[in-house]
Parts: sequence; structure tokens; C-alpha cells
Amino acid sequence: MIELFDESLTRFEKSLKGEKADCDFDAYFMAIAFLDTIYIFTRMLLDSVVGIVNEYNKEGRLHDNFSKIYYEEFVKGNLTNELNTVFSACESWFPQFNIRRNDIVHRYETNFIVFRQNSEGERIAQQLSPQKNTQNIEDEDLRSYIGMVMAGYQCLVDKLLDYWDKMFLSWYGMSVSRHSTAFLGRSANILWWAYQYGGYRNYNMVVSES
Repeated sequence: MIELFDESLTRFEKSLKGEKADCDFDAYFMAIAFLDTIYIFTRMLLDSVVGIVNEYNKEGRLHDNFSKIYYEEFVKGNLTNELNTVFSACESWFPQFNIRRNDIVHRYETNFIVFRQNSEGERIAQQLSPQKNTQNIEDEDLRSYIGMVMAGYQCLVDKLLDYWDKMFLSWYGMSVSRHSTAFLGRSANILWWAYQYGGYRNYNMVVSES
């Protein structure tokens, strides 16, 4: 979905620069549809993380819904210290992301994409709600915003893996050994956007561009 969103948005941007006689409105509306899908799929991904946490959590089952864990457990301080550290990776991005996802799913909104110049004079893409003023950060660019969400997700995964390392050491007296994995093409999209647009870094990660 990320790649398809980027392709569609790029097509429309090129038409605005005069590379086509008319604006590519097909690409524009596809970009809007793929943007909505990114929000929905990302929340599904977070709920899947919760399922994995519950599978290995020996201190009691949590909610199956990521949002409920965040607001009813983490925000209220009802998690263990270890899980509190895990979910602290979501403080900077999840509340705003959840508002936008809920607008789509529960309030039946589809945000338009608008283009404007940022403070540095660069063209950026932003989202605009037809129903109300969408909570946008000044100069927020959609690609960077999605990158921030993907980076936040990767940080959550990192903290979760650190948590499991401690658990397995406590339970079995042994450390988990992980093999290096290469992500290529579309399978690397989340990591690529986190790295390229969200500033995500990990000392074990090696990035090469071809």
C-alpha cells in the first residue's frame, strides 16, 4: 500500500508540474484510497502485535485491541514496568495516528490531499478533512508523516524484542540468537519508509540502495 500510494501521488505531482496536458485525477483518487488503506492496515498490524504479546505474556492477558491497551492500560499506568517501556515507543505518534484512522473507520471520512509550500518553499503534500479541520502539524508532509508512523512501529518492535530477550533469559537462562535477514523490494517498504522519511536507525541495520 505504501508503494502504491507513493506511485500514485508521484504521478499526480508530475501532472501538476506540466508533464501531462491535464491533471492526473485517476492517480489523485488512487493516492487518497491507498492513504486510507495504509491507516487501516497499520492498525491491523498493531493489533497483530498485541496478539503476539498475549501469546507470550505470562503476567495476564491484555486487551486484544491495541488502542485499548494504549489508553486503558499504558496511559493509566496499569502495565508492568517492562511492558510500559515497550509501549512508551508509541507516545510520540500513536494518538494522532489513531485519530486519523478512527476518522476513516468510525466517522466515514476520507481526507483529501492538498499541496502547499512549506516554510522552505518546497512543495509538500498534506491531508485535509472535508468534514472538519484535520489536526495537521505545520509543514507536515504526508511522506514524512507516514515515515514517522513506520519508524514508530519499528521502534515498538525493537523494544518488544528487547523485552522478550529479558523474558527468555529469565525463564530459560539463555539468550536468543537472531539471524541476519535481508529485506528486498516490497518486503522492505516499511523499513525503507521508516529509514528514509521517519529517521529510523538501528545499529544492526545496514541499508544499501541499488
